[in-house]
Amino acid sequence: MSLGAQKLSFEYTVRSTLRARNLRISVKHDGSVVITKPRFVPNLVVHSFVKKHSSWIEARITEFASKPAPLLGKQSRRDFVEHKERARARVHELVLKWNKHYKLPVNTISIGNQKSRWGSCSSKKNLNFNYKIIFLPVELQDYIVVHELCHLKELNHSERFWNLVTESIPNHKLLRAELKKY
Repeated sequence: MSLGAQKLSFEYTVRSTLRARNLRISVKHDGSVVITKPRFVPNLVVHSFVKKHSSWIEARITEFASKPAPLLGKQSRRDFVEHKERARARVHELVLKWNKHYKLPVNTISIGNQKSRWGSCSSKKNLNFNYKIIFLPVELQDYIVVHELCHLKELNHSERFWNLVTESIPNHKLLRAELKKY
């Protein structure tokens, strides 16, 4: 939508709901902008609100464009089913590769669709990985697998755990920071 004399450098969509009490701006990672408004607020007021906050909106759009799209969060069941077996094959390959060094017993390896985790390890020696691991750069895939493998020996984040990780991934601190971007 674009009203008035000032031309905005972005498009936006207006959603009107009964539950909204105030005007709200949402800038999505794909650069789309959604304005949520109470039903009684006229579009002219919405446009004025958007113009007033246009520099903030443009800054968010620019910020998101410079970052990789987040991978964690809600995905469709269809995406999970489509990529699960590819992820399973890749994770098995990496576990075999890295466990040549650690030689730790692994019970089962599962692939899931967690909303906020890349992997986990249980006290029963089960490793769980998020299927979205296949969309990450290779060095981050390696880091996640090594991290979870090391939990087979140290089920905590103690100094002994991080020393184990360092044996294979000496730059794990950098990779951990990089992983947070996803």
